[in-house]
Amino acid sequence: MNSETVARIVEAALETELRSIRRPDPGSVADTLVLELADDPETAVCKRGGASVWTGDVTEPLVVDLVGAATELPVPEVLASGSLANSSDDGPQRWALYEFLSGRNPGSTYSVLEPDVRERLVREAGELLGRLHATDSLAFDRVGGVAREGSTLRLCEPGGWHAVDFGPALEALPIPPAGDPNPRPVLTHGDYQPSNLVIDASGSITGVLDWGNAHVTRAEYALARAEARFVDVHARELDWQERARLRTTLRSGYANEARLESDAARRLRAYKLLWIAQSAANYGRIARDARGRRQLWRQCRRLLKR
Repeated sequence: MNSETVARIVEAALETELRSIRRPDPGSVADTLVLELADDPETAVCKRGGASVWTGDVTEPLVVDLVGAATELPVPEVLASGSLANSSDDGPQRWALYEFLSGRNPGSTYSVLEPDVRERLVREAGELLGRLHATDSLAFDRVGGVAREGSTLRLCEPGGWHAVDFGPALEALPIPPAGDPNPRPVLTHGDYQPSNLVIDASGSITGVLDWGNAHVTRAEYALARAEARFVDVHARELDWQERARLRTTLRSGYANEARLESDAARRLRAYKLLWIAQSAANYGRIARDARGRRQLWRQCRRLLKR
């Protein structure tokens, strides 16, 4: 999005002037810019695009509004949202302006944080995820994607293979859903990992960002994916003792806020394997059409710039 377009959006939506633009280091599937403004707020975040891998809709502004209203999670306020008059092959060019949350993104430095800072981050990450999953108004009767319906959200069938939505023919097999005594379908972040958080110097979480892939899935499955992102993928940088401590910390933080069965550890291990299969299937599906390939290419370019 060019600076002239951003300036017009800022003037129309916030009635102030754009002073400068910079691109944040971690990047995002959405085209993300940090804006310095003439008046209050002095800083804001502008995003364009960022279609959900589950439904192809840009749902993040609606999801953030929903989570902010239903919970006390530190999500940014949505200042304004809309779509550009012109369109492209990717469909409506949706944009949103968000509150800028102060702090630092721990994504690139996560494995070299002081152990006590990392432990506090992981404990709070577990607590926030548990708080999200324990919110009654964000519980559902089935898993699915989250799609736009005008200015609201609706639950729909996901566009790709959902690795934990098994039919009746598979219910008797020894797979995690069959052995899960509490298979709660809950709204979850969809990409919950250190690079989508903002923290202060002590490791306390001041912001949870990038909700563009939020969807409804089983609570234990979402916890297993978070455990993989906060612990298992860092096997090269963190020794096995610390990884074991962090798993315990994440799970205990989660259990402080939401119900976690005493025998969940076995299912969490299997859920991680399902996550790998699901991710491979979804990326393969996205890469089959031109729009999906453009989305993946944008994401890869931003990852390479980190």
